[in-house]
Amino acid sequence: MEEINRSNARCDLDIREILHEGRRLVAQGWCQGAMAKDAQGRAVEAASPVAVAFDPLGAIERAVLNLLAGERRYLTQNYYKGFYALTWELHTHARLAAWNDDAMRCKEDVLERFDLALAHATRPMPHAPRAAA
Repeated sequence: MEEINRSNARCDLDIREILHEGRRLVAQGWCQGAMAKDAQGRAVEAASPVAVAFDPLGAIERAVLNLLAGERRYLTQNYYKGFYALTWELHTHARLAAWNDDAMRCKEDVLERFDLALAHATRPMPHAPRAAA
């Protein structure tokens, strides 16, 4: 039964879905200094079931996994859709992480970044690497 469900899993998510889910996750809990943190403020993987707060990139990773029902096979190609949208004008993972971790940054700034990415979601994005078929 599990194999049937996996074969029917979506593989190409809409960028708006990814951004909306990522924004929702940040709105529920935002963090700095790690892609995700648990309720005690300890760094954890974004995919961890104990993760309750996310930086923008951790939120994108978790959003993709949520939307793919945990199916990791298509994580990379969909993660990069959200990544490219969020790094618009910042260009790199390191710059987005530094931007998020700035001491003057607040959750509202990060939510605005998601809103900006959503507003620009209709413009052409660079293609993410395709997962091997």
